[in-house]
Amino acid sequence: MILISNSSPYARPALLAAALCLALFITASLSRPLFPVDETRYLTVAWEMHGSGNWILPTLNHEAYHHKPPVLFWLINMVWAIFGVSQEGAMAVPYLAAFAFLMLTARLATRLFPRQKDAPLLATALLAGSLPFVIYSNLIMFDLLLGVFALIGITAIWDYMTTRHPVHLLPLALAVGLGTLTKGPVILLHLAPALLLVRFWLPPQQNPPRLLSTIPSIAATIVTGAVLALLWAIPAAIEGGKEFADKIFWGQTAGRMVKAFDHARPVYWYLMFVPLFLLPWLASPTLWSGAKSLLKSKDTPDKTVKRFLALWGIPVFIAFSLISGKQVHYLAPLLPCIALFLTAATLKTDNALKKRDFWPVLTLTIILTLVPIVMHQAASHIESLMGSTYHLEDPFSATNPIPSLVIAVIIAAMGFPALRSKTLAITTIAVSMVLMMCGFQLAAKTGFFTEYDLTPMAAELQKYEDRPIAFMNNYQGEYGFLAHRNKPIEQVNQADLPSWFRNHPDGLAIFRTKNEKDFANYHVLFTMPYRMTTTYALVEAPK
Repeated sequence: MILISNSSPYARPALLAAALCLALFITASLSRPLFPVDETRYLTVAWEMHGSGNWILPTLNHEAYHHKPPVLFWLINMVWAIFGVSQEGAMAVPYLAAFAFLMLTARLATRLFPRQKDAPLLATALLAGSLPFVIYSNLIMFDLLLGVFALIGITAIWDYMTTRHPVHLLPLALAVGLGTLTKGPVILLHLAPALLLVRFWLPPQQNPPRLLSTIPSIAATIVTGAVLALLWAIPAAIEGGKEFADKIFWGQTAGRMVKAFDHARPVYWYLMFVPLFLLPWLASPTLWSGAKSLLKSKDTPDKTVKRFLALWGIPVFIAFSLISGKQVHYLAPLLPCIALFLTAATLKTDNALKKRDFWPVLTLTIILTLVPIVMHQAASHIESLMGSTYHLEDPFSATNPIPSLVIAVIIAAMGFPALRSKTLAITTIAVSMVLMMCGFQLAAKTGFFTEYDLTPMAAELQKYEDRPIAFMNNYQGEYGFLAHRNKPIEQVNQADLPSWFRNHPDGLAIFRTKNEKDFANYHVLFTMPYRMTTTYALVEAPK
């Protein structure tokens, strides 16, 4: 547990983390829709759980949903149970996870840098100011929440291996169990390297345990965590049936690793995104020099931290590269490892940052802030560069440049007093990155985001609540929550639609297509653009 008082090392990190997460939550609630297909799908699963009252077997379109375990859906329903069902209530969950993510990183910083009072705040700011964090903290997804449990487990491993006190095995067991209930056994992949390679990161004077001597206690801990996960998985498998059981116990773990049924990428794919995970700090000369000093350092504390972070992060990165299915956000739980390395590098630099160390990073933040203005001013040129496949001019030209312009001015003004100390400078950049994302969301509300907003179609569907509905061709729960629909939507191949209409003369069909000729022979009730390339249409059989 993290206790916070005015003298606590967590007071300033907590204040910063709370302010940044609250700012992101407010602007997201005011500005953005639920993004298809992931967010709309997960909210539909939570909505069906709410409607059925069944917290054991998740369903999508009223059929057993085996792709993800239930923790995210449970958390959303807990918020709904207190505040009522709403999109804003569901959107609060990732920001609560983001706050915990930041605070647990600060907590681990107190272990790695016990004599550096600014380390928790630096770690919080370096993580909160990273581009991947300000992006993924906004989304209703599983990876940041998985990162919370990975951090609990990693910190427990550090505490147990440095003190040998068995009390630290309890949070490790909870991390294994709750991590598994968040995204499956992948939690073990995040924890195993630090456990198995302890002899290589713990200094000899702390008498690193032999692997064989730790096997009984660690095995018992992992089994305890597995039992916690099985308390859900076994009843869910019984209720969901054989196919559901096969998927949750095998298909969603080994199946993804050996041959992904989705998102298959080459081994080197993640390497292309390494610079993304280092933005905007990549632009700071002082962090490069601090990293160089850290890597050359012979001090025992520095060597321990270097080895711990390397043996935590690098094997996980390699393992994810070898796994067939890849998405950028799968690496989000590694963001604290990067932030803590940057913290160690920062602590090796002078107390005050020079202008040449600070302004390149802040300038990069300002450039990112100006993206909506570029979208607005150069909409027609961007569309011509992208080709006729994308219809960008209307949504880009409707993007409101004023919020981004105001925030760019605020960020520039913040830069001048920030050079008093490196802690203040790095905190200022973190605040600037969050303001950048807030400005982007406010600017995109009337433009870019409208291309992802399915609420107009959902409102139309609510008018026909009692009529059967078919979807062409691949329905992923886009309208269950948004339309508050309590009946399944039937997935139908386009070639079979005439037959379906004969069997359902009062039915409606939803098209999602790049070719409007697909629904030209039907009576169109409603259409809307989608993702700059596609049209949604609600149709019925011709009169």
